[in-house]
Amino acid sequence: MSDRKQAAERQFVDAYHMPEGMPRHEALERAARTADDCDHLPLGVSCRIALLRSSHDLGRYDLMLPAFAWLGTAEQRDASAFDEWEVHNYDWAHKWIVHGLLGDPRFSRAQIDSVVAALEDRYRRHGFSMQPVHGARTDVAESLGDAEAYREHFARYLATERGPMSDCEACVIEEQAGHLIRQGRYAEAVAHAEHQLERDNGCATQPQGILTTLTPAFVALGDLDRARDAHVVAHRLVRDDEAGPYLSDHLEFCATSGNVRRGVDLLQRHLHRVHHSPSPSQAMYFSAAAALLLSRVDFPVEFAVPRDGVTTSTSATALRAALEARAVELAARFDERNGSSATGDRVRAILTAADTVPVPLIVPVPSLVVPPIEEPPVVADPVELAERMAEAFDQGDFVTGIRMLRSLPAELDPLLPEHLAALVAVRRALVEGHGRQRDEVLAEVDSALDRLRAAGEHDLANRFLGRSMTLRLDTLGHDACVERLRACIAEADRSGTPYSRVLLRLLLADVFGDSDDSEQQSELILEAAALAEESVPELVSRVRCDGAQLQASTGELDAAYSTVTRLLASSPGPSVRFDALRLKVKLETVRGDEAAMDTAELFVADFASPRGPWVAETHRQRVASVERLGLEGDYLPQLRDAVAVGHDLGVPDDVAKACYALAGGYLKGNRFVEAAEALEEAVRILESAEVDPDIVVPVRYRLGQTCARLGELAEARGHLETALGLVDESEPWRMALVLDVLGGVLRRQESPNEAAAAYARAARCWQEVSEAAEAAGSWVESASALPEEENQACLEALEAATALLPEVAEEHHRTHLTARVAAIRAFVHTRMGEFAEAIERNTVAEELAAQLDDADWRTFLVARGARFHLDSGDPATAEAEARRAATLMTDQTPHQILGDTAAVLEESLRAQDKPTADPLLRALTARLDD
Repeated sequence: MSDRKQAAERQFVDAYHMPEGMPRHEALERAARTADDCDHLPLGVSCRIALLRSSHDLGRYDLMLPAFAWLGTAEQRDASAFDEWEVHNYDWAHKWIVHGLLGDPRFSRAQIDSVVAALEDRYRRHGFSMQPVHGARTDVAESLGDAEAYREHFARYLATERGPMSDCEACVIEEQAGHLIRQGRYAEAVAHAEHQLERDNGCATQPQGILTTLTPAFVALGDLDRARDAHVVAHRLVRDDEAGPYLSDHLEFCATSGNVRRGVDLLQRHLHRVHHSPSPSQAMYFSAAAALLLSRVDFPVEFAVPRDGVTTSTSATALRAALEARAVELAARFDERNGSSATGDRVRAILTAADTVPVPLIVPVPSLVVPPIEEPPVVADPVELAERMAEAFDQGDFVTGIRMLRSLPAELDPLLPEHLAALVAVRRALVEGHGRQRDEVLAEVDSALDRLRAAGEHDLANRFLGRSMTLRLDTLGHDACVERLRACIAEADRSGTPYSRVLLRLLLADVFGDSDDSEQQSELILEAAALAEESVPELVSRVRCDGAQLQASTGELDAAYSTVTRLLASSPGPSVRFDALRLKVKLETVRGDEAAMDTAELFVADFASPRGPWVAETHRQRVASVERLGLEGDYLPQLRDAVAVGHDLGVPDDVAKACYALAGGYLKGNRFVEAAEALEEAVRILESAEVDPDIVVPVRYRLGQTCARLGELAEARGHLETALGLVDESEPWRMALVLDVLGGVLRRQESPNEAAAAYARAARCWQEVSEAAEAAGSWVESASALPEEENQACLEALEAATALLPEVAEEHHRTHLTARVAAIRAFVHTRMGEFAEAIERNTVAEELAAQLDDADWRTFLVARGARFHLDSGDPATAEAEARRAATLMTDQTPHQILGDTAAVLEESLRAQDKPTADPLLRALTARLDD
């Protein structure tokens, strides 16, 4: 071969191995011209085949045509210039060309008819199934609006068996299901396609293709759970696909199912398509779906649209107008080409699509949270309402009290006697003050207290001053609040009612309870109990409930449970019932009693209305119990409810924690996409609101783990590194957890030194907390991650692991770690050319693998030992060991081990000048070919 041809081949290889994109495509075009210049026909064929694939991957079918035409001429010139793989690819590209021409109005109907005829002629000549031809004719007829031809070709498409030129089974079924859905045959589409969702056929466009296609069918059939699941899983798989065809379907779904904010988030990722869609057809459907979505936007949002290196910010209204005009203009061009209105009709149907029923997402978001219907306000005389409110609160019926309060609009306050108006004002400030600035609420309280005093209601003013101390703790501090409450008690003892004397003692007891001063808390509760028994019977149950809470806080769990059970059996008022149910749920949860979930269900149901922070508390407690009992997977609907309630009531902390628990439930079912969705909602909350800092690291850590499971390594690394930066140095165990997962991600990112360093750091953290087993495991992973040239560092890590092995208590785990150390040592010794030591260590590892009853690992080690013998110059022993490895194989032995064993057996036979027509070698090869 001439130097010019060799240089041309090197140019092609260099271009072929470039990252996918237009620079690679242009490099392949240059390589093709170089091949032509030196008359290297086989290389020219290889270049054009690569260009076909590149054009397809870019979605640029217009770029495919020159290569396709060139290959046709080359085949006529010398068909032997094509190898078998290239012939297959050229045959396959005949389908792509039809699709490409159909999606571009610059190509005429005559050109389309010509390539369809060429497709049919070629496939008939080669004896291929006509299924792809019928599929192509179905697409053409649908595009042209030829209903009769469409029905005819679609029937043949359904009836014809697949062949070697058919798309994969899942993709064929996806396309057929899409046709059924566009005909309104929703149930048939689902029945035709859903079985494919249970299979993993390795296709890069599945399962997202079928899931995307079936989503509108699920909606039409009212199967909203499956619609939600299909969209969520498919959306995650396509959301970062810069040129794929499924985006418009998800934009349309979000627009019509009540998920506009989610659709906007998705659109923001793909604004490059506004001016740079892969084909006119994709540009048209993207523009129509995006315009539909933007027609539903009723919140302020800007879109940064890129074009030729310049980014322009535009509003939803302006972008919608531009995209709608573009969709209509492109549809008109297709209709002109097709001689029908079919494309325009489809685009207009998208632009005017009506909303479907709302489809709740895997993770509820604010825009889809619909609060339950509240009881209507009570219509009565304002004075009567105020008096009923006061009586209800005094009788421990906060539910009725709040209903009365909310039935009293503030503009009616002037109609009330001053003492009632002041009482309503202080109640309104305390009850409705959640979510507002504390200083603002306290100013309203103080103003109302002044009004009460001015109206002569000194006892009420004193009582509510005591109530307000819980709001003043952060600013005044514990001691000052205690002092003021003692002053309130003293005033009540001098001139107040027995009711105030009891209540103020309970309020001060709560303050001491918050500071874990159980002695003073107990003293105050005993005083309150004596006063209540003597003079205030309506507060006896309140005192007993507080006593049960004290028992629980001091470790008298059984006594507390008995007290609260008796209390609930006595049918207390709503205020006491609320606290008693909450305490009972907590006690049952601490005891590990799943009856806690029944109690939690009752707690949530009994206090679902009226809406307020108490509703959030019921869900908060249920979430805590679900997590403590490890029942997340069994309570997914309840956890979703908790997320929705947190959004509804504006409690971001609850949203984040419920999302975390919800993700835990999805993870227990290996539903990693849904788990990631839940955790990403939690992260959104973490980044936009003030939440409990203790939840931040667990959320980031779990999301990093989940992204790693999904293969989203860059995202996983980002979340884990964020978590690592937030872990307090006083928590080395938590730091070790994060570092171990981060090490695995870095290893998969082919950053071996960083991975090894992360594992080593994790090991040291585990050692700080005397977790020998975890530390040894991390040292082993560090050694395993190191690149080949780091032999000394690898041995040092293994030494560190070995030193910890005697402290590993669990025998099976200790044996496993010992085996791994031996196996890695063996590999290091081979890299250092120390084959005797390598074989010795490998033998130790094999014996331990046998003890562990790990058949595949043992077989792998025996085959690897054969390789060590061969590399050491002992092919006879290598052959014997390879044959021994074969005797250990089962029907489930992985192909990788089969291949390794076959390779070392063949090489050892050749090294001994033995024939390779060996029965065992043939058997292994046959299994690999199956």
